[in-house]
Amino acid sequence: MDRHTIRIWRGSNPLQLSLRQFCLFAVFMQHVGKPLSRNTLKDLVWGAESPVAASIVDAEVMRLRRAIADKKGKQRLRSVRSVGYILDL
Repeated sequence: MDRHTIRIWRGSNPLQLSLRQFCLFAVFMQHVGKPLSRNTLKDLVWGAESPVAASIVDAEVMRLRRAIADKKGKQRLRSVRSVGYILDL
């Protein structure tokens, strides 16, 4: 992950992410292995005063999940029931 060029790689292959997905990924990388609620993600990525709905957070997480899945489809970003999402490396 390179914050200066706003890029992440899987091995030697760069992944195509939107700026919002990159910001979301950066938050997950700062909290690897810790579950994050939708509200926490909203506050950290969109801002505490943002009127973004939980469904928008869910949609962006789903897009990020697809983008960072490995070639075999293994998900690194998973849902934690009644909590939110967690990034496992």
